[in-house]
This record gives sequence, structure tokens and C-alpha cells, in this order.
Amino acid sequence: MGEDAKQRAIAEIESYLAQQRTHRPSVALTDGRSAKAASTIGQILAAGRRVFLRDGHAGLSLRKVADEAGVAVGNVNYYFGTKRALIEAVLCEALADYIEEHIKQFERDRDAPLDILLNVLTFYVSNARSSHALFFHVWGFAASGPEAKELIRKLYRPIGRFIYFLVRAARPDADETRVREIVLQLFSLEEGVKLFIGMGPPDNPALATAETHIRTLARRIVSAD
Repeated sequence: MGEDAKQRAIAEIESYLAQQRTHRPSVALTDGRSAKAASTIGQILAAGRRVFLRDGHAGLSLRKVADEAGVAVGNVNYYFGTKRALIEAVLCEALADYIEEHIKQFERDRDAPLDILLNVLTFYVSNARSSHALFFHVWGFAASGPEAKELIRKLYRPIGRFIYFLVRAARPDADETRVREIVLQLFSLEEGVKLFIGMGPPDNPALATAETHIRTLARRIVSAD
């Protein structure tokens, strides 16, 4: 793949990620508000994430989040209104953090598209060693009903597009159908590995070398016709 084509693909990725930054709740909800209001919203979002990780979507309540944040429940209700709106904001913020980390996984001027893709997939696995609880609860929430499933699908879309752009750049010879097949296979691989890392045991030798194995398997998937 030529350098110009590679740079166009990476520029497209960076542009898409930049759009996502403006939509994250800590930015969108604080726009035009006072510094105090922005600080309160930030406290609520951080507390909401802690409660979600501790108690899951079923155990989260506006009262619990208010107590965790050290603010009045009326503040939580004022800024978010409903439990569902709060969960959506918490997950949007958490996945926005996750997306921000993606951009750090490559060196724009040095890495080839395939290397960028492999670095990102390795990041997914390494990150799961500390963040697997979030994804357990995310998928549990997705299974709670069609609206929740649609929300998670929407939140994952930027990550899916990121991988799609990388695969398209790494396999310029592949048609659209094959590119989408590769993306699905890569997501199935890395999401499964992330969940098994969370299940443990931590001394499992296969899990200990998961980063190495996912690079090898992902390279085969991307290269296969």
C-alpha cells in the first residue's frame, strides 16, 4: 500500500475520533455551563462508573450514585433525569476514554496499517487485564433488553469503524464483503479473549501469553482470503 493511501486512511480515522471527542458527556453536557456545574457533572459521571462497576446496571440507582459522588440526589436527577440516561452517559464516557487510548497505539509516520491494527488489538487484550469488569457489565447490560442492546451497538460503532478503516488500509486488495468479514472475525477473537482474561485464573499460561497469540491469530485472519 502506498504511503499516500496509508496517510489518507489514518487521517480518516483521526477525523472520526475527533468527532467522537465532542460527543462525550463530559464535553457535551458541560458546554455553556459554569465551572461548578461542570465539576458536579464530572463527579457524577465518575461516581456512576464506580457504582456501575461495583453493582452492575441492575444495582445502579440515582441515589447510590449521588451518595458515591457526595452530591444531592436532586443534582443527579437535574443533570440526567433517569437511571437509563445516567447509565448511557456513564457508558458513553467510559467508551470515549477507551477510544482516546486507541490513538496512542500507533506512530503515524512509522507504522504500517497492519502493524497499527495489531498494536490496537494487543492493546485491547492488555487493557482487559485491568478493565475486564467494565466489559462484563457492558455485555450484561446489553442483554437486559432491546433498547440496551441498541445502545451498546451505537456505543461500539466508533470502535468498529476504527477497526474497519485499519483493515481496509491493511487489505486494499479485499472487497467490501471480505473487509467486513475480517472485522467481524477480529472482534469475535478479541472480545472473547477479553472475557476469558476476566474469568481467569490469572496464572493460566494461555492467558499469560494472550497478547502474543492474538497478534499471530489476527495477522492470519487479516491475510487470509
